[in-house]
Amino acid sequence: MHNEPVTDAEIQAYLDGELDLRQRFAVEHHLAGDPEAAARFMADVELRTSLRLMAEEPGEPPVEMVEAAARLAARLNAARTAGWAQIFGRPIMRMAAAAVLLAVIVIPARNVLASPPDFVGDAVDAYHTGLLRATMVSQVETPRLDAKEVQRSTRIRVPRLPARWVVTDAQIVPTGDGPALQLMLNSPGDERMSILIVRADTESPEEPTAVRHAGASVAYWREGEMSYALAGEGEPEAVDSAAEDIAADNI
Repeated sequence: MHNEPVTDAEIQAYLDGELDLRQRFAVEHHLAGDPEAAARFMADVELRTSLRLMAEEPGEPPVEMVEAAARLAARLNAARTAGWAQIFGRPIMRMAAAAVLLAVIVIPARNVLASPPDFVGDAVDAYHTGLLRATMVSQVETPRLDAKEVQRSTRIRVPRLPARWVVTDAQIVPTGDGPALQLMLNSPGDERMSILIVRADTESPEEPTAVRHAGASVAYWREGEMSYALAGEGEPEAVDSAAEDIAADNI
């Protein structure tokens, strides 16, 4: 059982779909016994649903969304004035999440999802495994890649990489959507990253969208029948920018 008090971070992770079944039960049990926390939770759910509706129906934002943006902006300004102290009993990480939501309201939305598709989790697992494999003497990295053989065997098109990106390891790995190609990469800035490519109709946007997931930043998108997920340790904005460079080279 979950004997420690449920934190706002855990509630946020629940909303992001990052908790296992036991952790989800602990959050639900906490909310069932705390009407105030449950009301805040439902307000967050409502706002996320509104964002998804805005993405599906582009145009002038509803009045309710504009008002919500104004409230979020006021709270962020108050937090800044208070030295990023807790506001309304919520820790500052919730204020940071509010800033992200405000940016989505103000900036024309892409395809906003309440949670990323399952293959994003596969991409993070593959990335962490690739980092582990690189530290093991018995696990030899295989940078050689025959794009024609990969496409013939898996029907996966190997993406073109921007200049000065280097493939350090190439593996076929299993995912919930079928076999995928994983490439461990060194970026021009010498960052270790991983791209997972799967031939599947995933719920990914047509332009890269970055999220934090299970300790990594992941930008995911699709091009026709191919879905891509670029994972790294940098900030989501940096990974998103790198993903846009890769996507632009494969249009």
